[in-house]
Formats: sequence, C-alpha cells, structure tokens
Amino acid sequence: LLKKLSDNDDPRFVDEIYDLFQTSKSPRFKTAILDYFAKLEDPCLEDYAVTVLNDPYDEPLDLVSSVFSYAAKVKCHEAVPAVMNLLENDNEKYFNSALDAIGDIGGEEEAEEMAGYLDREDLTSAQRQSLMRVLGKLKAVKTWDKLKEIVENEDENIFVRAYAAQAIGAMQKIESVEILKNLFEDSDPTLRTYALKGLSYFDKEQVQDVFLEGLRDSYYKVRLEAIEAVEKLEIKDAVSAVIYRAKTDPESAVKKACYPVLAKFNTKETDEFLFGIIKNKKSGDNTRALVVEALMKHKKTVPSEIVELAEQTAKDDLSKSLRYAIGKELAKYENPDFENICLLFLDSKDTTTIGLGLDIYKTNKFSSAQEKMRSLYSEKKTNSSIKSRIQKMLNIEDKDDEKAKETK
Repeated sequence: LLKKLSDNDDPRFVDEIYDLFQTSKSPRFKTAILDYFAKLEDPCLEDYAVTVLNDPYDEPLDLVSSVFSYAAKVKCHEAVPAVMNLLENDNEKYFNSALDAIGDIGGEEEAEEMAGYLDREDLTSAQRQSLMRVLGKLKAVKTWDKLKEIVENEDENIFVRAYAAQAIGAMQKIESVEILKNLFEDSDPTLRTYALKGLSYFDKEQVQDVFLEGLRDSYYKVRLEAIEAVEKLEIKDAVSAVIYRAKTDPESAVKKACYPVLAKFNTKETDEFLFGIIKNKKSGDNTRALVVEALMKHKKTVPSEIVELAEQTAKDDLSKSLRYAIGKELAKYENPDFENICLLFLDSKDTTTIGLGLDIYKTNKFSSAQEKMRSLYSEKKTNSSIKSRIQKMLNIEDKDDEKAKETK
C-alpha cells in the first residue's frame, strides 16, 4: 500500500502514516515509510533522521540507507554534522551513502573539507569515484586544480578519471572546455562518454562541435550521451545527424533516444520524419508507439495523424500492442478529438481495450460514451473488473443494495 501511495504521489494518509511510524517496531516498515515521505519530500521525520545518523551503528543497514536518502531528498541541513562525522570516522559501510547525502545537503564548507580526501591513499577506487562525483555536484571549484591533474593522469583509474572529468565540467570553469575536448580524443570510450557529460554544462556555442562529432562515435554510449546533450543544449544544427541516427543506428537504444529529441525540436524536417514513421506500417508497432509517445509529450496540440492511427488500430486486432500504447497516451490528456476513439475502444471485444476506453472516458467524460458503458455493465459476459469500474464512474447502484433497500 505504501509503495502504491508513493508511486501515485498520494498524500491523503500522511497523518495516519506518520502516527504509524511512531508506534511501529518493524525496521522494514519504518524503511518503507521513510521512502514514502522521501518521495513526497515531506520533512516530518527530520528529527528522527538526525537521531539515527548521529548513532546508526545498532540500526539495520537498509534502514540507515533509507535515512540517508530521506535526509538528502528533504534537504535536511541539520543532518550535515552527523553525516560529515560518519565520513571522518572511516566506517566503510556508510561512506558512499554519506558522500551521496553530502552532495545534496552540503555546501562550500563541506566541499573544502572533502577536498582533503583527494590525497588519502586508503580510499578504494569506488570511493574515489563517488568523491569525484560529489565534488562536482557541490561545484567545489577550489578542488579544480587537483581534479584537473586526475583527469590528465593516464596512470589513474579510468573511472576515477571519468568522474573527475564530469566534475570539472560541472564546476563550469571555462578552462575545463579545452581539457575535456582533449579527453574526448582518448581511445577509451568511457573517457569519451564522460568528457561529453562534462562539456554538457557549457553554452552550446563553445561545445557543439564536439557533440556533433560524438553523434558519429563508434561506441553507442558516446552516441547516447551526445543525443542527450543535443536535447539539453538545444543544438538544432544536429537535427539531420539525429535523424540519420534514428534511421540507421545499429543500437535500438540509440534509435529510441532520438525520437523525443526530434519531437522536441518541432521543425518541418523532424515532423516529416516522425509522421512518416507513424504512417508507415513497415516501421513496426513498437517504433510507431515510441514516436506517438514522443509527439504527445512535446506537441501543444494532438496531431490528426495520431488520432487517425488510434482509430485504425481500434479496428485492427493485429496491432493490439500499438493500440494499447496509444490508448495509454491518449488517456493522459483531455481532448474532444478523442471522443470517437473512446467509443471505438468501448465497442471492442478485447477487455484491455475496453479498459483503455474507460481510461479515456475518465479523463474526458464524454456523455456519448455513457450509454455504451451502461450496456456493458448490464451484459453478463462483461469482465467483472470492467463492470466494477463502470459502476463507480457512473454511480450505478448495486442490485444487491437495491434489493436490500426494497426489503427494508
């Protein structure tokens, strides 16, 4: 129940859940409640979090981990001294969690203190990676010179160098641009990937040439990073290259990443390409579904091509997967153009399709759909869960309740 409430950002029972937290003896249950309030970013358990972080040693590790995450999520600055103390005490099992928390709730003072950790020889490679990431997050500019040395040290661990590269980019010192561009020339794909991550913090005029080159990289993760940066920095000069990737890239993950970027740019060239995919059955239902999702997210008005495709799939049982995908998207939006689609879905013999028709009705409340819904409710063969949803939506009184009233 807590997970369901959390997934839906449902705050209706916060008082009851808070009271339950105070009386519960179960660490597992406390962990679930902490995760719930972290998702809501509700600071009601800050005092508890500070108490645990001051003395976590007798608590289950999962619970302490959730306390760290909670403190970070609600920006519990009162927990900073306790978290820093855990870092200084060299307790390995809390080190990474404490570092991550400081990245969210720490400030310049903590950044300077952690800069001293760069010279420690007892840290593992994983801990040094975490440290690089956090210093970048805190924009600890005073550590820039040291991180620059790490980035350029070819004897250093690859992943430590990679995280250091991202960190100096996050600090947004202009001197980082040339260093990261040079790093992008490295033969190691991880370093090239993180060089792009670092460069994505700068204005596109300074870095777009590297991202255009990144779109042609031989390693797919570099191409993915370049696509992400093209969207983030709005590099419109990359549109043709992204379309080429969407058409020809051998990695499905890269193709998938291209569609929302192209939909966001919303140019004549991108529309021609994306609508071409929707209209072409040979594109494949999965690809068409991804394009529909991207267009629905970024278009201010729903394209008629999507409405037409939804109506076509409603009548085509060979395209059920595409129908389901489109139905889920349409159900998120209120639009009078969806009325016929709603009716077609409700008229289906497929239970999942009928359910999607009800989802569309729930958002739009088409009066024309109510007669069909009542008809479905009265039919014996209609799925019980569908009947139950219709009953609630239309406030239909249960027949057993009616009989009970008559008897009374």
